[in-house]
Amino acid sequence: MSILYYCAGDTDDAIYNEIKRKLPTHTITKWPDCPDKSRVTMAIVWQPPTDFFDSLSSLKHVLSIAAGVDHLLNHPGLPEHVDVIRLTDAGMSGPMADYVLYGVLHAQRQMCALNTAQRQQQWQHELKPHSASKMHVGILGAGELGLMAAKKLLVNHYTVSCWSRSKKELRNITHFVGKDGLDEMLSTTNVLVCLLPLTKDTSGIINAALLAKLPSQAFVINAGRGDHLDEQALLDALDSGQLSGALLDVFNTEPLPASHAFWTHPQVVVTPHVAAPTQAEGAVTQLVDSVISLEKGVNPRGWVDRTQGY
Repeated sequence: MSILYYCAGDTDDAIYNEIKRKLPTHTITKWPDCPDKSRVTMAIVWQPPTDFFDSLSSLKHVLSIAAGVDHLLNHPGLPEHVDVIRLTDAGMSGPMADYVLYGVLHAQRQMCALNTAQRQQQWQHELKPHSASKMHVGILGAGELGLMAAKKLLVNHYTVSCWSRSKKELRNITHFVGKDGLDEMLSTTNVLVCLLPLTKDTSGIINAALLAKLPSQAFVINAGRGDHLDEQALLDALDSGQLSGALLDVFNTEPLPASHAFWTHPQVVVTPHVAAPTQAEGAVTQLVDSVISLEKGVNPRGWVDRTQGY
């Protein structure tokens, strides 16, 4: 099996070299140094260039070095017939759960208001924490990342719900499904967390209409994709008092432009897409397992339904 590799950000070849070490009998080359592209049957990629898929006439499988595959499904050169496989966890769920817990604590302890009081040198002793058990956290997404975050929040005594497009059996977590279910969850959600995959149906899901359905002074955490969020709608909701604050790790444009209002908004915490970085060791292990499974004719974990987008 001939494998073509490209990973934007793997500047020291750490992932590439580890894949080669664990698959010593395979022919693995880095794009664009591939002497015969017609022999390539598999690609392992993250953010491939526009012409990456040119002349890959024998390509059958594409493995994403991330949980998200929007960078592939939106790629103009991706052949329609190839299978796409994503990472399902690879060590990301733990750090993501920690990030979400931090954001919920930030909201519970009214840190946005306390930070504003500090800048104004005001002793706002009346800004007491909300009760954890009365904080309803609604998570958009019930995949591995969303469920790990939900479990960590439950251990810390928060009330937790998850929403997804299709029905799932979840223990100890209230599960909402579809448009009606989303509206029902939003009506009692004090902290809204977005961990959805990015698809045509979820792009722009956090918009003005959705934010208006949240209780007054709700808090938003977006660690999914930047395009889930209507950024101007969020700013308007913050300035109107509908929202108390936001923790944002992903943005419409990355890096976030220096002129963007998020940088200086007193109720926004900005992090530079670091909520749950892909863990090299876990990623390589899952990628290698996927290669071996495909060679045996077995569908690996992370098989993407291209009609659904995840």
